[in-house]
Amino acid sequence: MTDLPHFALPFRFGPVSSSAGPGQAATVNEQDSVHEIAACAMAVLLCPRGFRSELPTFGITDPTFATPQVDLERIRRAIELWEPRASMLLDQSRDAMDDLVARAEVLIRVRTRE
Repeated sequence: MTDLPHFALPFRFGPVSSSAGPGQAATVNEQDSVHEIAACAMAVLLCPRGFRSELPTFGITDPTFATPQVDLERIRRAIELWEPRASMLLDQSRDAMDDLVARAEVLIRVRTRE
């Protein structure tokens, strides 16, 4: 582990009484920690493909109107490409109240080095 802080996700400023100083950006302090790897995987999931002009292939294609289901394999490939330290379990189910709503769940685990 190194002491190389990364911005927390979602990006926010710490409390005024923060030990880092008032108004400082919140960070994840340990690189390769569970929190940092999960935040990196979440960044892949939250970033629409093409949104970052400096890296247009980063992220996933917006699955909002995917039919008949969300392409979980496409999501898996994107996370494996951009965050190889994470392993994941993906699942999808229909909403109990509305057949037009699909729920996708992504569970992230950290791969250990051997």
